[in-house]
Parts: sequence; C-alpha cells; structure tokens
Amino acid sequence: MNSGKKKIIFVLLISPSFFLNYATLLLLDHNNNLSFFSTIFIFSFNFINIFFSIIYYKYNFKIVFSLLLYCSALFLIFDFALEKVINKKSIVKENKDLGWVLKPNKNINFTQETFKGKKYKVSFKTSAVEGFREYADLNSKNKKILIIGDSYTGGPFASDEEMYYSIIRNILKKNNITFDWFVLAAGGYGTAQQFILLKKHHEIIKPDIILHQFCVNDFFDNSVKISQLSTAHDQYFRRPYIKDGKIFKVENNFSKIYRFLYKYSFIFKKFDQIYNYKQFRNYGRFKKIIPKEFIEESIKNTENLIFEIRKLVGPNTLYFSINCADKKNNYLSPEWEKIINKINGYPLVNPSNQIVKLKEDGLDVNHEDGGHLNIYGNKIYGELIANEMLNIFKNEKYQ
Repeated sequence: MNSGKKKIIFVLLISPSFFLNYATLLLLDHNNNLSFFSTIFIFSFNFINIFFSIIYYKYNFKIVFSLLLYCSALFLIFDFALEKVINKKSIVKENKDLGWVLKPNKNINFTQETFKGKKYKVSFKTSAVEGFREYADLNSKNKKILIIGDSYTGGPFASDEEMYYSIIRNILKKNNITFDWFVLAAGGYGTAQQFILLKKHHEIIKPDIILHQFCVNDFFDNSVKISQLSTAHDQYFRRPYIKDGKIFKVENNFSKIYRFLYKYSFIFKKFDQIYNYKQFRNYGRFKKIIPKEFIEESIKNTENLIFEIRKLVGPNTLYFSINCADKKNNYLSPEWEKIINKINGYPLVNPSNQIVKLKEDGLDVNHEDGGHLNIYGNKIYGELIANEMLNIFKNEKYQ
C-alpha cells in the first residue's frame, strides 16, 4: 500500500478520538465538570485509539487486528469483572421476576446531604431475607405489621433506626402497642413488584396489619405505556407489569440485550446512567406530556393491583396507606385516597400534606434530591403517621 493511502487510513482510524472529544465537550461536559469515570474512559479511549493507529501506520492491519482481538478479550473480562466488584457495594441486585430486589445482609455507610446542603451519616442495613429491609422473628407471638413501599421506605436516605417506620414503632411501644415489623421495599418499585414479592411471602408472615407506602408516581410505574415515555428507561425495560391479571415484561430483542448488558457490563451501565441523566436534564421525568387516556388506564391498573393486595391479605387485615410528599403530582392523590377507601382501608392523608407544607415554610425536611425525606423529615413523618394510627386503633378497639 502506498504512503498516501496509508496516511488517509491513518487519519480515518484516529478520527474517532476527535469525534469522541467533540461529543464529550458538547454532551457530557455541560457544567465543565466531567465525572471521574468519564475522564478516565475518554483518556483511555484516546490512548488506545492513537496507539492502534500508530501500530497500523508503522506495521500493518494483521498486527492491529491481532492486538485488537487480544485487547477486546481483556476489555470484556475487565468490564464484566469490574461490574461484579462494583456491584458488591450496591444495595440492590438484578432479579428475573422483579427486575431488581433489595440485597440481603447489607451493612453500608453513606454520607448524604439535606436539601439545604447539610451533610449527615446513614447506616443502611438489610435483613437476611432478600427484598426486606427488616424481617422479624416468625416464631414471635406478637402481632405482625408489614410495610410495603419503594425508595421512600427502601432507599438509603436515613439509617434504619431513624426511618419513619422506626419512629412509628417507638411511639406505639410507648403506648403499649408492640408489633413485629417486616419492611418490604426497594427504590423504583411499582405496585406490581410489591404485589409479586408480597405474594411470595404473605403466607409465611401472615401480617395482621399492612402499611402500604404509596407514591403517586406509582400510577405511572403501573402503566407500560407511561413507563415507555419515562426518561428512566432502565426501569421501563427491567420492571414487570401486570394487566388483566397477567405478569409481563417488555419483550423484544433490544430489551433482552439491554437487560443482559445492564446486568453484566459495568461500562454499559455507566454510559446508560449518563444518558439517563442527560435525558432527565433535558425533559424531566417524561419525554413528552402523558396523554389523558394513559393516566386513566394507569389509575385503573393501580386500582386492580391494590384490590389484588387486599384480596391476598384478607378483609380482616387492617390496611393503612400513606402517601409521599409530592406536590408536583398531588392532583392524583385523591385517586389514591379513593382506591384505599374502596378496599376498606385507611388512607392517611395528613402526614404527606404536612411535609409539603413544612418544606414550603422553609424547613429542611428533604434529602438533596428534593423528594425523599432526610432524618428530620422521617422523624416528623413518622410522628404524624403514628398519631393517626393510634387514633384508628382506639376507634377500632384494636388489641
């Protein structure tokens, strides 16, 4: 091959580095602050690309091809091994039926930050039973209370003893009401995931009380059509949905490949998270306005799921439900309240409303993300819930 053609091919081989650097400055470096991962990846790519281009220029394609195969094999081994190492620090793991589930026997310390920038420590623990943050002794003679929830309950935003349910437990104990507590939750869970996991454990636990922690975004999570519009596409492809009594996932070639790579590839997951964040920054939670008929369908799906939960736990189980403090989607809270009333449950409306009011009054009740509760928020939320539960216990003459 003459030197002219070789130079042209050399330029073509090295051009991906120029495109990557341009794309980095345009898309990723939106705030002049690249993440450590992005910096290392881009530097590594440039180094490898330039290295192979020089090898080609000095030698030939056969050597480049052999080296490329060797390096690709090393990269895949490194990538899949790194995911296993990094994933050890994660509080959730992939699950075929649920999409993801809380890991058992985790004990991790986090440094978190309040909405107003105050740092605080979190000691996050899970039980020995997969999917449960707390799992009491099944042989105890005490009555059992089972909480089902999402990140508001299962996320690492407050230590276990500072979570709202621990505040409730302490207040009830002071009033001579003692339960054994079971806490089933994970970040991002919709009602379908909660129902599937509850169905697996209900006959073992046989709870006397259900405390269903609901968030109005659960309406959206219970609709495959709305989830498809979400910028949280990792949840859309991985979560199960239930419609007309049938459990299903999004099943096409892309979703299968996506789930495989998300489970095993560290590099893929990191870039997916960067893309996720970019979409959220551009569009918010959804890429376009949700059609009214989609919302109506999601309300119906949610009602059916909660009716199934009530059917599973039986009519004699006291059913409480609490709502997240979510002012943005508060227009859907009345729908949640109606559904809980229909199943002869107790929708505890005041706690979430009070948290919204306190936030508007300037109190620092939220985690830095503005949605979840910090330690102080959990304390107030738990106290408000406990007081309402105590009043209902008195009216019910609950023993």
